[in-house]
Amino acid sequence: MTKLQYRGVAYDSATHEHPSSTPVDHVYRGQHFDAALNHEAAAVDTDVELHYRGHVYHHLAADAAAQVQQG
Repeated sequence: MTKLQYRGVAYDSATHEHPSSTPVDHVYRGQHFDAALNHEAAAVDTDVELHYRGHVYHHLAADAAAQVQQG
């Protein structure tokens, strides 16, 4: 699916420039990285408790698995 819409305006994401998978030397928030800007997402660690602006979040996959286990 390449047709997207933003505020009522349709656009084709296939025409956008995509990050390269070639490693790039860069710094983010004081941390040095030598990695590709385009990479696969890390696997979800359901044991990690997520905090954002004072709220605690849980992974939806863990909640779904718990519901399946209950029956």
